[in-house]
Amino acid sequence: MTDRLRADAVTLRYRGQAISRDLSLSIPDGVFTAIVGPNACGKSTLLRALARLLPPESGRIVLDGKAISELPSREVARRLGLLPQSNAAPDGITAADLVARGRYPHQGFLQQWSEADAAAVETAMAATGVADLAARMVSDLSGGQRQRVWIAMVLAQETPILLLDEPTTYLDIVHQVDLLELLGQLNAGGRTVVAVLHELNLAFRFASHIIAMRDGAVVAEGAPEDIVSEDLMRRVFDLSALVIPDPLTGSPMVIPRGKT
Repeated sequence: MTDRLRADAVTLRYRGQAISRDLSLSIPDGVFTAIVGPNACGKSTLLRALARLLPPESGRIVLDGKAISELPSREVARRLGLLPQSNAAPDGITAADLVARGRYPHQGFLQQWSEADAAAVETAMAATGVADLAARMVSDLSGGQRQRVWIAMVLAQETPILLLDEPTTYLDIVHQVDLLELLGQLNAGGRTVVAVLHELNLAFRFASHIIAMRDGAVVAEGAPEDIVSEDLMRRVFDLSALVIPDPLTGSPMVIPRGKT
């Protein structure tokens, strides 16, 4: 059986600039994958392509054996949910109403709002700690609160595949850990999770599969304990660092020395 989501020899451009050329990779099913790499290395571009927001110039993105470009939008939205890097909520919308929009793929002409929809919204808001913000206007929330509301909207979508672009942005360390623990629980429950993360030590602690990118290409991928090394830090980040076992989990922990 092949993985449900993969890129086959894709060339990706963003604003006219080639980001990745002839890039192929598979997203492991039922695994928590973290994509790491320096700024502007193609992480977000890859995630947008996997979510069908950025059509490849060549090659194809494949979801469940079919080119994702050939699948109906609603069907894609039932299979994968995306938290993009930047979000803009409509004016005058409450947190609860925004989260409820995650149920759009499950609505139809003959299937309107249901008890299952209400339960999904309630569960997602409780899981992300925003239930008490339900009646608040999104525009009145702090950056961290808004980010958790957007994450709740993606969770309410109840897709088997979750793609999250820098989900810990705006979150303090407590909420970062809370979110990554939640993603780990969702993964343990069977969901495939893919997250672009900048916090390397958190990525290596919570994700079981790492994709390390530089200049639009995959430099290494695999379990953190198998691929994370001082040499990898130099090749990917130009960073001189000590890599030691995390004293709590045994996962690789990076202690920067400085740029090489």
